[in-house]
Amino acid sequence: PHLPAALDQEFALADELLVIIPLRDPQAAARRIIGMGLSPQVGWLGLALVSVLTLLVMRITLMAFGGEGMLNSAGAMLRHPLWGPLFQAGFILLTALSMVWGGYVFGGRGRFQDALLLVVWLEFVLTLVAIVQFVALVVWTPLGAIISLLSIPLFLWLLVSFSAALHGFTNLVAVLCGVIGTFFAVAVLVAILMFFAGLDPR
Repeated sequence: PHLPAALDQEFALADELLVIIPLRDPQAAARRIIGMGLSPQVGWLGLALVSVLTLLVMRITLMAFGGEGMLNSAGAMLRHPLWGPLFQAGFILLTALSMVWGGYVFGGRGRFQDALLLVVWLEFVLTLVAIVQFVALVVWTPLGAIISLLSIPLFLWLLVSFSAALHGFTNLVAVLCGVIGTFFAVAVLVAILMFFAGLDPR
């Protein structure tokens, strides 16, 4: 007699998980994540976990396919057990800060703690894509290369959609232009900082 109710709960949970997976409707997923009302500590914990997970997948992929020798000084820094996760976490933080500041320039109203949650979730989704890419490389190398290329527009699409949902923007083309402009400004700043730190950004 309790089976229908139990099934309803299972389907509700499955639907909830599907909603926050952004491949179907990224803006709806972003609004759902923001609407959860999670504490700021969740964002910081997610930042730590996803930084380690991302580097773990990257290291396994490089070791499996012999790409570690091709890393520049900045990329090789990711192999360090301490500085690697800190470097990755710094990239995620910088992306979240850029999302907030870039939105403020155009009258956005997003909060940093929400931006951090969204960027952490975006990074987690991309890590799942990287795992799929790894399997594809094992099965058929060209398929893995295709997934690698598709991950770039996927990242940009999710970032634009999440930024729009964070700040309440509706014009995705304008958000895309803002994201690209912010990216280049931040890239120049990071390149200058890396130059003075003695790292090769190329």
